[in-house]
Amino acid sequence: MTGLSILVVIPTTRGPLRLRSLIPRPGLPAPAAFADGDYRPLPWSADYARLCAAGGPVARLGDAGGPHELRLSGSFDAGRSWEVPVCLAHGLAARGFRFAAEPEQADLILWATGAVDLDLTVLPGDYALLDKIERSRALLAEAPDASLAVLLPEGPERAPAEAAFRALGRAEAPLFLPGGTVQAAVDALAQPKRIAPPAPPRPARRLALPAGIAAAVLAALVGVLALAPRQAPVVESERDPAAGTASAEPARIAEAAPPAPEKPAPEKLAAEEKRAAIRVEELRAPPGSSCRRVAFGADSPERRPVAAESGDRLASTRLAPDLCGLAFGAAPGLRVEVGPELRAAALPPVRLADGAQGFFLREGGRQNLVYAVQALPEAKAFPETGAAPPGDRLVHALTR
Repeated sequence: MTGLSILVVIPTTRGPLRLRSLIPRPGLPAPAAFADGDYRPLPWSADYARLCAAGGPVARLGDAGGPHELRLSGSFDAGRSWEVPVCLAHGLAARGFRFAAEPEQADLILWATGAVDLDLTVLPGDYALLDKIERSRALLAEAPDASLAVLLPEGPERAPAEAAFRALGRAEAPLFLPGGTVQAAVDALAQPKRIAPPAPPRPARRLALPAGIAAAVLAALVGVLALAPRQAPVVESERDPAAGTASAEPARIAEAAPPAPEKPAPEKLAAEEKRAAIRVEELRAPPGSSCRRVAFGADSPERRPVAAESGDRLASTRLAPDLCGLAFGAAPGLRVEVGPELRAAALPPVRLADGAQGFFLREGGRQNLVYAVQALPEAKAFPETGAAPPGDRLVHALTR
């Protein structure tokens, strides 16, 4: 088993992290966690040191002790769900397993999440399992033939999360580890022949037919082709030699042609162009979620376009409990400038996946307000003056 190369995945609601290495460092004053390419300990490194302290949870795994350097592909903002995969890594390292840094190097992918207590019991809770699985799909797809072991804590999403893993369609069915304690999960992984590297694919075998049968099959195919209907030849006289297409009676074509559409009024056309330059969408919590979960990245918001009302005004948006904020996008070559009224009522803007700006409302900012949003040309498009001329402007209201 120690010959297996294991990739330890630490899933988060912003995407999965990978354990790059776990190395004893006697020179360190205490265990420390680092991100790739950085010498500064991560903000939660002190919690990792307490996890590995003498008499702490990791000590129960038979770890050799002493400070370790834990290096990950990145970091995260908060939470304790990193504790289970990190404890599993220490338990596997104590038994002589080696770790892979990339999916293609792994014989086994270990996907685990959750917090632990002093006795290495996995604490039940809402760990946003389905969201973490969805964000891990791309990483798991990089090694479709690697074995997959999963530890799912008890909680409201455990059963659907297990079903989601089974539905991934991997070469081997996933192994679900005991979710009660980290020690039980390490023991399950360490059992001989429990997990083995996938067998290499067998070469495809060519089907050889006796000569007589092959000749009979060939004759049958020839007969089928002979009976197939032939395409009717194109008669050149039916084509218009000037246009190269089939001719028709001009009068009949004129009768069948639909009337030319009316051109919109100039003021209506200008309003539509203005709305096309600026895209305003409501960010709403999906059913069963909340704006708090959306703001912290546990759930993705539903995006609903704000309808135009008249002129430069948009239809008002009601401050319902599921309204989490607003998103703004602009046509290529333009940038969006949002009025101070909305900025004061919202958290600092974030960039959404499609490049739009997302403004999530503060808890105390859910009040009636009217603001303007403007689309301004990028300054680099005007090198002569360095200043962009005024752009299109829309007015929008949030009301109770």
